[in-house]
Amino acid sequence: MAEVKNYAVRFQGGPGGSGMGVRAQIHLFGESNKMEGAIDFFDEGVRLPQDEKKGHIYMALHVSQLLAVVDILRNEKPIFIEWQEKGQNAYLGTSQEPVGEGE
Repeated sequence: MAEVKNYAVRFQGGPGGSGMGVRAQIHLFGESNKMEGAIDFFDEGVRLPQDEKKGHIYMALHVSQLLAVVDILRNEKPIFIEWQEKGQNAYLGTSQEPVGEGE
């Protein structure tokens, strides 16, 4: 499990985005600015590729989830990206937090 310390957001324009339906990307960085993960956001209706772990964790989501992901990155701390062997998928989320923090 790697804690996300910084992130970068990129948007892809044009009729096909990156050419494979990718409309936006978020790169996730940990300690020493090491890239720990990347999330590609695909057009709605595009079949998502399988999440992967190759050096860093790669996650695929539909563009409808972009605002929720940016919101959690902006407003929650700490955030972690993790690879789940059992499901062969990526996980982005918080650790346990007290109820009613008022964030």
